[in-house]
Amino acid sequence: MKRLLLAAVTAACTLSMGISTSFAQDGPPQFQPVEMWVCQFNDGKDQGDMDNVYEDLVEETGDSAYAAFQLNAYFRVNQEFDFIYLGAWADGSTMGSGIGADMAGDSDSSEGWDETVTCPASLMYASTWINPPGDSGGPEDFILTIADCNVAHGSSNGQAIGALQRYSDYAKANGSDVATAVWFPAFGGGNTEFDFKVANVYSGPQHFGDSMQWFTENQAYIARGNITEGIVSCDSPRVYSGSTIMNNLQPN
Repeated sequence: MKRLLLAAVTAACTLSMGISTSFAQDGPPQFQPVEMWVCQFNDGKDQGDMDNVYEDLVEETGDSAYAAFQLNAYFRVNQEFDFIYLGAWADGSTMGSGIGADMAGDSDSSEGWDETVTCPASLMYASTWINPPGDSGGPEDFILTIADCNVAHGSSNGQAIGALQRYSDYAKANGSDVATAVWFPAFGGGNTEFDFKVANVYSGPQHFGDSMQWFTENQAYIARGNITEGIVSCDSPRVYSGSTIMNNLQPN
């Protein structure tokens, strides 16, 4: 089954101990387990078949505190796949319950998944919000950008996240409303060449474009450079169009 990843609660705890909490305002950072599956359609299968798998998955998941999304690449280089599946649990304990249900036996979604796609890469991240989405929990369709970031020599993860938080606070105070999360690698990545990923969420193509225009007109690149220079650097983000399969994490 696609979600059989072991000891993710341990991963979140390990990351919490390994990251300076200097950027936290109200205690240690809160992490959510996030799974990423990079998938290709099997011969003769297409999105319609995957949508049927998602229907079974939604029914089987019920009201468990879990969210699932599909990402399709838009702007990217050397990423040969059909789509990315993202899943997120409210916390490690909820994820443990979900994995336990998967281990209890086969399901229609599990069987359909194996028949429909092959996913040669599967990764686990521990995610924490720098600037969470609004009370609505986010749109059904959205744009997501993902950048790989490295902490400068002599700086800590805590200092890097603190710098990103200060830039996010500046952007928000000056009219930007982009949701931002940080993903720390937990499992499956091997010897990664980055310290963490930064994910920005936009409500759609127009929001994405408006945010780029805001960034230019406000010369926000100057503020970002002044805040992050010598502490953290990120590469050019990949851009994905996203669709919501289910979201039981949003407020009622």
